[in-house]
Amino acid sequence: MKGVYPVDEVRAAEAQLMAGMPEGALMQRAARALSVHCAQLLGRVYGARVVL
Repeated sequence: MKGVYPVDEVRAAEAQLMAGMPEGALMQRAARALSVHCAQLLGRVYGARVVL
């Protein structure tokens, strides 16, 4: 892990972002970013198995 943030800081940042987005958009962005990062770490996607 590169850095750790207190829960209250994370929730405040999320609340600020969610205020200007449609419902579910922040989670969709996070899921997309996670999938891109995992694909980069794996080097390939087809046939790969990942457990989160």
